[in-house]
Amino acid sequence: MSNAYLIIGATGGIGQAVCRALAESGARLVLCGRNEARMMPLQVQLGDDNQLLVADINSAEGRSRILDTLREEGIDKVINLAGVNQFTTFAKQSDAEIEALIQTNLTAVLCLNRLLVAHFLQQGHGLIVNTGSALGQIGLPGYATYSATKFAVRGFCEALSRELADSAVAVKYFSPRATATAINSDAVNAMNSELGNKTDSPERVASELLAFLQKSASSYQVGWPEKLFTRLNGAFPGLVSRQLKQQLPVINKYLKSEVS
Repeated sequence: MSNAYLIIGATGGIGQAVCRALAESGARLVLCGRNEARMMPLQVQLGDDNQLLVADINSAEGRSRILDTLREEGIDKVINLAGVNQFTTFAKQSDAEIEALIQTNLTAVLCLNRLLVAHFLQQGHGLIVNTGSALGQIGLPGYATYSATKFAVRGFCEALSRELADSAVAVKYFSPRATATAINSDAVNAMNSELGNKTDSPERVASELLAFLQKSASSYQVGWPEKLFTRLNGAFPGLVSRQLKQQLPVINKYLKSEVS
């Protein structure tokens, strides 16, 4: 494989940190996002050897542009960091908000992966990294729809990785925990602080991702005790539910402040 990556969601907090870490390691990058003006300062920081690609994974045209760029540039590694989130009670979510989360976090991911897998199988090798969340293994109050999308992406990656096990195309699932980026509202940051939930810097997450790229494992959860909680939730979900019920008054307080 070449030492070149196409990074989708390059202008996000984690995306920028991952791009910087990969560039420092000597990788050549294609920075992919919807807003060229937001990507240009990052390209200047990283150097002219790295190029920009304006494309939206939510559109068929954007996904085709990504595929065309892979072919033209000979890139065989794609990291998808694009995603949207919303902290709210499920009853107050509109149909449009639910559909937007599912479209970006799930439907677009599946449609893009279908194109990538077909292309990489044809050329004989390739790597796809899809980004999930700790909330794709533990459903939390206030994140019903978001968790649904990330649970689905985790299951998709698990099934697809097994489907491709006899090929040289690898599909990996990377799962950060709470990260200090703009995707989290002030209410979420305050809630995490009061509950004692650990929050990683984007640089820490980028470092974990680069380490994961060197491993043969197909999935990786960042952080402790999240690794323990995900296992407990799988084996003893009732224990996790009881603990979260004790936290519900605090969570509800911030949910009310978010929607007020």
